[in-house]
Amino acid sequence: MPQRSPIAKLRPAPNKHRLNDRLVSDLQPRSKAFLVWDTVQPGLVVQVQPTGHRSFIVVYNRHGRTRWYHLSNALAIRVAEARKLANAVMYQVAQGKDPAAERKASRHAGTFEDLATRYRKYGETKNKSWKATGKLIKRYVLPSWGKLLAAEISRGDANALMADITAKVTANQVMASASAIFSWAIRKEIGGVKINPCHNIERNQTRKRTRILSDSELPLFWKKFDSVGLMRSRALMTILLTGQRPEKSATCGPNTSRMAGGKCRDI
Repeated sequence: MPQRSPIAKLRPAPNKHRLNDRLVSDLQPRSKAFLVWDTVQPGLVVQVQPTGHRSFIVVYNRHGRTRWYHLSNALAIRVAEARKLANAVMYQVAQGKDPAAERKASRHAGTFEDLATRYRKYGETKNKSWKATGKLIKRYVLPSWGKLLAAEISRGDANALMADITAKVTANQVMASASAIFSWAIRKEIGGVKINPCHNIERNQTRKRTRILSDSELPLFWKKFDSVGLMRSRALMTILLTGQRPEKSATCGPNTSRMAGGKCRDI
């Protein structure tokens, strides 16, 4: 007769009982959570927490890993109903399915967090600025919208999000980032999104940043310009003095003249 290993001797025997409603309600909490296995329905257990909370759970193995499938508060349904639910779960397991993993995936499907994750994968190959966008979404949007169904996010939610962000420029950037995700979802018909709640949301008014050189700073720039060559120096001087954009202030070459709109032409 084969001998049991020393390790097997140390393992406590499973706490098994023929569950009934009275037994479940009378279970007393301990210092640590414990399980009571049903001897009628394979996989069905009652888990009792130190707080006294008890739950019906189905425990099964999938590819050598233990899976836990929560059924219900053990005081909310009767043992007979728990057995029926557990039997349905174990039937799926017998078919090669993984009910716990499927439930976990379905909880995130259609949420804004799921949408943002899928857009990130798209943006990493199409949009070089996605890293900055992703940081804004993670910091400002996911805490509020992450668990919401993307299709149910409203303009009111968008306005509230804008109002919660103190920095005006940041709020505008966050709204533009969220809007890009919704627009992409609509184009790709993902998550049941039909409208972009960020569209036409009034953005914060911001002032353009200006920098005026002082009289003492101008000679310093002038001296540096001389080191880049005559043509470039003249162009930079023109930009500095007139404030024109570079394409409109570019110096025309020899035998050329400037046309309307700033372009150069041969003469």
